[in-house]
Amino acid sequence: MSMDSLIKKALAKQPTVKPRTKRNAQPEAIEQAKVVAWARANERNYPFLWMLHSSLNGLKRTKNAQGKAKSQGMLSGVPDLFMPVAIGDSKGLYIEMKSAKGRISPEQSKFLRAASDFGYSCFICYSADDAIDKIKGYYNLSN
Repeated sequence: MSMDSLIKKALAKQPTVKPRTKRNAQPEAIEQAKVVAWARANERNYPFLWMLHSSLNGLKRTKNAQGKAKSQGMLSGVPDLFMPVAIGDSKGLYIEMKSAKGRISPEQSKFLRAASDFGYSCFICYSADDAIDKIKGYYNLSN
């Protein structure tokens, strides 16, 4: 048998390989990046919006890096975004980003409940638009 015929025969016996469709592994991160991009573009329209920042808890890390981060104070359950700007009766704003099917962990629930009890505005948002609306609404507390 020739090499060509051997290859054809081997290929004929192989199952067809379907191309893998890339699944969006972190839809929350994409939505969060949209919120931060909006905030950076609108810093002149809202006082101290530049202070909006992320906790980086959602980043994937190696076990070694995760242990190092925890030993340096990283805390499970901290919401994704925080703006330490007191407006009205609120001491600041926490936003937890979730995908459409995302759920709050017990640690996140505990943190959000405690922060709310201490006078912070806390929201769970399922899209960038939702989070942006919450930020705009937070600024309207001063009116």
